[in-house]
Amino acid sequence: MTTLRHSAAVNRADSGYALTQPVDNYVLATRVVHRAETLLEAAADFPQAIAHIEAGFEAALSLTADSTWVDVRAARQHLDEAQAELERHNYRLS
Repeated sequence: MTTLRHSAAVNRADSGYALTQPVDNYVLATRVVHRAETLLEAAADFPQAIAHIEAGFEAALSLTADSTWVDVRAARQHLDEAQAELERHNYRLS
């Protein structure tokens, strides 16, 4: 059995990552949408938070199999802003 030295580079194309990335992106998008739904219930009286949540929904629904971590982070950032807005008004998620 041949093993790679730790310093040896591994070609990502050969690692199977290209096969799991679409599934990973789907799971991440689903999590973002679920979090957005949770925040939306709490944000009924806060239009600024709702604007961030809607942007988060839009970003999550635009994720594709080829989306990068930066795209996922952008969707999450909108929800972080919505949660911060709710916290500024002393609303805490349970």
